[in-house]
Amino acid sequence: MRIVALIENTSAAEKLKAEHGLCLYVEKDGNKYLIDTGASDKFINNAKKMRIPIGEVTKILVSHNHFDHTGGIEPYLKINPYVEIYAKKAADNDFYIKQGFLRVPIGQISYLREENSDNFVLYNSFQEIDEGVFAMSNEYTDYSMYCEDKRLYMRYEGQVIRDDFLHEAFFVFFPERNREKGCVVISPCSHCGIVNILKTVRMRFPDSPILSVIGGFHLMGSSTKKLCCSVDYVDKTINELKGIETGTIYTCHCTGLTGYGILKAKLGDRIQYLQTGEELTF
Repeated sequence: MRIVALIENTSAAEKLKAEHGLCLYVEKDGNKYLIDTGASDKFINNAKKMRIPIGEVTKILVSHNHFDHTGGIEPYLKINPYVEIYAKKAADNDFYIKQGFLRVPIGQISYLREENSDNFVLYNSFQEIDEGVFAMSNEYTDYSMYCEDKRLYMRYEGQVIRDDFLHEAFFVFFPERNREKGCVVISPCSHCGIVNILKTVRMRFPDSPILSVIGGFHLMGSSTKKLCCSVDYVDKTINELKGIETGTIYTCHCTGLTGYGILKAKLGDRIQYLQTGEELTF
């Protein structure tokens, strides 16, 4: 199983572009996937430079309906108009971010689905995509572990309310057919809290060790150097992570550099930062 970061907020190579967004390319058992598509077509240019065959991708797995994860879908459809796009039904809605006194729309799934309905596969909460590949939803409602970002909103019954993150999915890959050998958890933004997400995996797959955790933990504010949460929230996350057995954690994107620095100081070699252009194998 191969995972390549096609776009992330930072880059490991000067020739590769970075942006506030995330797109991961995954190869498993001959199948090729994109997990999210960043905010633009930059991931496509990066893939070409890295000689990644993204034209052969058969499925895009959308983690949630925010522009920095869906912005590249439309340009990708020009390359591969037959790709299947998996998203939760709750993602087919309007979402916003508060900027000053304004609530700016950041959701694109509804528009994209209307224009490309044959491409979309919408599911409720749990979907086996392929053998050993699962799209999942958080099943732990410890709201103290949900992200503390107060800028995010959604539409509900004609009103705009705080985002409940029911549109968020994460993904579990089993590199080998024998699930007892372990799984890899990919959670691009973890709005529901990475602790809740990992507890969900442990409940669903109790006999499978977690080989690695990859994704953003949504600690970042308006820049990579700012937090959108309290330091106490970060410390609580760290303490909870210490009690959950996993392999190496590769964080990125919305964790932010300040958030990563706090995590790194407490978790040491157990956590690393994943940049654009870097590759993992399992």
